Amino acid sequence: MSVSLAPALVLLLGCTLALAQYQYQAPHQTLAQKFADVVDVVDPSEEALKAVRPVKNRNTCNTKQNCFCGTPNVNRIVGGQQVRSNKYPWTAQLVKGRHYPRLFCGGSLINDRYVLTAAHCVHGNRDQITIRLLQIDRSSRDPGIVRKVVQTTIHPNYDPNRIVNDVALLKLESPVPLTGNMRPVCLPTANQNFDGKTAVVAGWGLIKEGGVTSNYLQEVNVPIISNQACRQTRYKDKIAEVMLCAGLVQQGGKDACQGDSGGPLIVNEGRYKLAGVVSFGYGCAQKNAPGVYARVSKFLDWIKQNTADGCYCQS
Repeated sequence: MSVSLAPALVLLLGCTLALAQYQYQAPHQTLAQKFADVVDVVDPSEEALKAVRPVKNRNTCNTKQNCFCGTPNVNRIVGGQQVRSNKYPWTAQLVKGRHYPRLFCGGSLINDRYVLTAAHCVHGNRDQITIRLLQIDRSSRDPGIVRKVVQTTIHPNYDPNRIVNDVALLKLESPVPLTGNMRPVCLPTANQNFDGKTAVVAGWGLIKEGGVTSNYLQEVNVPIISNQACRQTRYKDKIAEVMLCAGLVQQGGKDACQGDSGGPLIVNEGRYKLAGVVSFGYGCAQKNAPGVYARVSKFLDWIKQNTADGCYCQS
């Protein structure tokens, strides 16, 4: 790791030269297994869901009047040290495994019922996914807010070979109360451009080569670069318009890594907006290979069409 870990997520790694999705895989796997599109979710039919739970009408939401998206929980200075309890409350853990639950990806709560994550996290999955919110320390006995996922919607144009349109929506079994220190992240406006802005990427992914996922939520600041500039790096023509790149091109050292897939890349514009979804990269934090993200502003119509039964905060 070549960066100070203040509260930095400086997810270093020279992992491997292969183009890798930032999804955590257990050790001792073949190269093909490491970068396979694995993961999980329970996906009952829409008819079955309607039979046990009426679909909410967005017009009946009462959260629009009393919650605001993208507002972090306030930092307080005590004795010269920064207390950062659940600063980014929308940051979600994706967990699977009944007897030995393990983190495999991240996500972002965008309203009271849906988490946005990466398509490669849930593509081909048949296992139950559990979402955890407000648990920044995974070793804590306090589980935070826990919800099972009852439906997964992968973008219809997701291409696992080119990792294009790498977004998916996870519907939770019951709404998350958007009160107190719990709130979702704001979505950007249509085609909003964040080039040149400093963003924050947060997750529990690997923090050292050959290591394990972090128990504590990590964060790091990374500059967003234009797609034109990103095509001048090792990615070349792999960068599509629905992607976004962020990182230190010349020196590397700051990036997301395995375990961070699906997590948020956020930009503070008074409130935090979700600029990107962690997608893939050449290794982690390598020179001339910034992190690549799904560009959220390109998917707003699809997101809103598929989350009509969720309640959004006013923004």
